[in-house]
Amino acid sequence: MAKLARKTVIRFLVITFIAGILSDAAEAIFDHFAPAAIEKNEHMAVILAALLLFGDIFIYAASGFVFFLLTRKAFKKENERQQREKDLIYAAVAHDLKTPMTSVHGFAKALSDGKIRPEEQQEIFDIIYRKSNSMNAMVDTLFDYAKLGTEGYTPAFAEVDICALVREIIAENYCELEDHGIEVDIDIPETAIMINADRNELKRAVTNLIVNIYKHNPDGIRAKISVSEKGGKAEIRIADSGEPLPDGADIFEPFVTENTARTVGHGTGLGLAVTKRVIERHGGEVMVVSDDEGYTKAFIIKV
Repeated sequence: MAKLARKTVIRFLVITFIAGILSDAAEAIFDHFAPAAIEKNEHMAVILAALLLFGDIFIYAASGFVFFLLTRKAFKKENERQQREKDLIYAAVAHDLKTPMTSVHGFAKALSDGKIRPEEQQEIFDIIYRKSNSMNAMVDTLFDYAKLGTEGYTPAFAEVDICALVREIIAENYCELEDHGIEVDIDIPETAIMINADRNELKRAVTNLIVNIYKHNPDGIRAKISVSEKGGKAEIRIADSGEPLPDGADIFEPFVTENTARTVGHGTGLGLAVTKRVIERHGGEVMVVSDDEGYTKAFIIKV
């Protein structure tokens, strides 16, 4: 929607500029022919002035109508795009929920019917628990994405030490990173870097990027997580030596993962879209670069 607003403003300025040029041209023509016409007929000055006035009115009225038509078309296309995006989200989440739900249903039915041997039941309970967690994570991500796109939603801003927050996120994911054999180089200053932010939302945004290190890359890669202060803003850099970025794909759009356009088994592709919305809500920016200091890619948050 912000992109549409920028385009609308640019379109308005361009049309206004063209209308001004046409108005100036009409006035120049009037100034050129008016003296000679007035000499021949004294009433001609009034007629020409009236024509010039109506000409200006016509130019600006026509410009306004053109702006209205273009803006209406642009908003219609944006509404259609948003509706398609919503439809894709619902279809994607429904599709991704179906597989674990089918498994949970099947295992629960087998347990209920007594078809699972006692020594195997604990393993089945663990599978049901993992599948339930997976479904819960999908629903949470969908909720976050929808919530962040609501105009009425307002983050709860407060002073946050971004260094302590990133260290907390790393600690929470340390076991997963270790289980995947990922060597992490951590460069976070001991001195606090305070920013004004919604702690919970910012934590979710950064967590998405750190989870992606082991979720969308092979085991045994290297990663680096650093926090610094540059130009009065906090900068979080999360780099890894895993899979390279897909060519030409905007991975911050829904249904696009780091590996490819959304595919079965790689999730809904909403995690990075949620991160982008959170950071933009904080007046910051998130970007990704390739070949960063010996790593195949690096996500950079400035907030």
